[in-house]
Amino acid sequence: MIRLPALTADQPSWQLPLSGPGAVSLLEGLLNGDVNQAAGQFTKLLADEATLLLWSVCRSPLWQTRPPGGLEDVASWLAGHGLHVLRWDESGSPSVHACSPIQLEQWAALAGQSAEVSRLAAELVEPREVPSALLLGLLHNAEMWLAACGPKPEAANLKLETARLPGWLTEWLRGCDSRTLRDSITTAVSRAIALRRQAEGGERRAEPVGEEDAKAAGEGTVYRVRQRWLASRAELGGLVPPMIQKLARLRGLEERFAETLEKEKLEALKAFAYGASHEINNPLANISTRAQTLLRDEKDPERRRKLTVINTQAFRAHELIADLMLFARPPALSIAAVDLVSLADQVMAELAADAAAQKTQFIRHNSAFPVIVSADFGHLAVALRAVCVNSLEALRLGGRIEISVHAAAAAPPDSDGRSWAEIVVADTGPGISLEIRRHLFDPYFSGREAGRGLGLGLTKSWRIVTEHGGRIDVDQPAQGAAVRIRLPVSGPAHP
Repeated sequence: MIRLPALTADQPSWQLPLSGPGAVSLLEGLLNGDVNQAAGQFTKLLADEATLLLWSVCRSPLWQTRPPGGLEDVASWLAGHGLHVLRWDESGSPSVHACSPIQLEQWAALAGQSAEVSRLAAELVEPREVPSALLLGLLHNAEMWLAACGPKPEAANLKLETARLPGWLTEWLRGCDSRTLRDSITTAVSRAIALRRQAEGGERRAEPVGEEDAKAAGEGTVYRVRQRWLASRAELGGLVPPMIQKLARLRGLEERFAETLEKEKLEALKAFAYGASHEINNPLANISTRAQTLLRDEKDPERRRKLTVINTQAFRAHELIADLMLFARPPALSIAAVDLVSLADQVMAELAADAAAQKTQFIRHNSAFPVIVSADFGHLAVALRAVCVNSLEALRLGGRIEISVHAAAAAPPDSDGRSWAEIVVADTGPGISLEIRRHLFDPYFSGREAGRGLGLGLTKSWRIVTEHGGRIDVDQPAQGAAVRIRLPVSGPAHP
């Protein structure tokens, strides 16, 4: 029987099992190159595989302090990080264990209980609470799964927290007052557990959960989930882990090749920018100086207009070269404590007139308190302004731009547990196609017609943010687009 990589707490470890069909579905999802499609596959898989759900919730730093919103959240994490965290070689634990028929029957029974409680709990809550009820229903017997797959926490003289259960799940399982979970959801799960026990004991249910066909569907779910385990083929346990590991190595090679290609492209662009700036700046200065000299003595209005245009265009070209220099050789950062909320407010104030002129709403959400990072205020202001200007140009007329600032406590950490503060600029424009997104931060690339801007706005933003050790991500919501500026946080983001 295949076992997932070990969850360790000091010396003891717990290796949760995975059914044969579940292992095959897991591999199919990881083979899917489309992360969104893989997340959809994993959402269906987690509904049948409570052990994979429990392992993912325990393994990811995202869910250590707060519960996910539903199976979709965990599935998205698994789709994005599965190849990096499903590493049997690093856990030092074998992927295959001998399994007796009695133990397999015990696991099948636990899996059926998880599925039944999850289904019943979802029927007992409001529609908006169904995702959380499904998730907590599947996790209601987490302690029993751990006890069946390793040392019991009590026997190992360990607290549940050290058994890798997140704090919010530990509180809920112990019946403590957990403010992170809604009373209506926990009540529904508790009632679902009672109804399942009544059904298993042959007692009549005190209150009907639904129609007769719903009851039949529930019994069918339990039977189907149990059969997934009882019909597992032992040979699958030896094949899936090495296939996942080889897939991870292949994906890693692809990522490293893409990173190397991107690095070489950027180095070539920097060399070009540095050389071009020196070669072009001198002629531009000469043109501008001559135009200004002629302009002083010129009386003819038409000639004055033409000389003014020459001078203006020379300065415009100089601005382009200055942006190239920023890209090629950015100046040293002047690092100090920067409040991202004040930064966002200042940039919005500077662009308020432009937004009003095109009847675009400018809105800032969240974080009434300061969000402090170590950064260069002026450089970050340039980066954020460029992102906002890009949204204004995408909207052209009307629409809405929303700026959200999130502290490290609100912004989820990445797969390595690093904390980030975020500035998110979201607009209601036409969105960004996949082809444009690939070149979004390339110099002089524009998804709009020629002549609209110098083509270096988002390139400057990318350069400035990466110089701060941060990153820029582009999200594609249901409407418009969202640019997420993430900056590393070494200490508390707010008092």
